[in-house]
Amino acid sequence: MIFHRLSAITPRIAALLAAAMVIAGCCMAQRRNTTRRHLKVTGAVENAAEQPAWRCDTVGADTTKVRFSGYSKTLRAIRESVFVTNLTDSTVEGVIFRIQYFDAKGRMMHQARQSVSTDIPPSETRKIDFPTWDRQFTFYYARSPRPRVSAVPYTVKILPDTLLLSGAD
Repeated sequence: MIFHRLSAITPRIAALLAAAMVIAGCCMAQRRNTTRRHLKVTGAVENAAEQPAWRCDTVGADTTKVRFSGYSKTLRAIRESVFVTNLTDSTVEGVIFRIQYFDAKGRMMHQARQSVSTDIPPSETRKIDFPTWDRQFTFYYARSPRPRVSAVPYTVKILPDTLLLSGAD
């Protein structure tokens, strides 16, 4: 009886060991040395080390320097979008802002801080996109078309926080 059980298990164990050996062999066969020999530094790389890494000025933002308008998010959208107008004399290369979400009764449901890289010349407007906070697709912006399925409307308030301005020396 014991011999009968042992002979039934042995082919299974042998098959598992063979599979493990094949997998290990495949992994070792794909290994490659990616180190390149005889590389030389070019002049452009040497000069780049002398240049400052960040050529922007960071300033605190308020409504006199940047304006947000045209917020949009439908029920099933994975991204939110808003138009940003640059009211400064410099090009905006990045904007950090806080967005607050309110229900129909004016109670804050959520708040998020977004950091978006962009390129907005002085006195111009650009649309920026960022990931949505609504991962379950249960909320829609109150000024967007009402969805056919049950969903909760909300409004937003966008507060500028920081601007990254180019051309600052």
